[in-house]
Amino acid sequence: MVTFFGSSEHSLDDKGRLILPQRVTGEVPENHWEFYLTAGLDRCLLLHDKQGWQRLVDSIGRAVPGSRAHRALCRRFLGHSERVVPDGNRRIRVPEPLLKYAGLAPLQPVVLVGTGQVVEIWSPANLGTTLMEASGEEEALFASLVEPTKATLPVGGS
Repeated sequence: MVTFFGSSEHSLDDKGRLILPQRVTGEVPENHWEFYLTAGLDRCLLLHDKQGWQRLVDSIGRAVPGSRAHRALCRRFLGHSERVVPDGNRRIRVPEPLLKYAGLAPLQPVVLVGTGQVVEIWSPANLGTTLMEASGEEEALFASLVEPTKATLPVGGS
């Protein structure tokens, strides 16, 4: 299983292509360079390696079929996804609908953030807004991970 981590700023070329840094491509053997781009929940794009993508597809398939939430997840993650294979220069093309969704544009900067099994691709503005303030839920989750012996209550719980 791959582990993506760290963040770095890059830019899209005039055709909306992104050069994947070695810290991303180096996690996957070159003969397995097949990635999947999809819309994330936070107005960013998610880049999965093939195995990570298959795990996501399998997980979505286990959701309650036909529910509104299931349809929405299928629409977002499967309906707005694209298989991308880096060329010899490690470039992938980001499709126009995904560029628009994430607030990205050719010749503009992007920030890549490794979050474990996935690489997030952000516009600097969207990432800055997201990182400005940790939510209470995020703080409670972090506290439970750092001090797992302490019970935590959900936000608003008693």
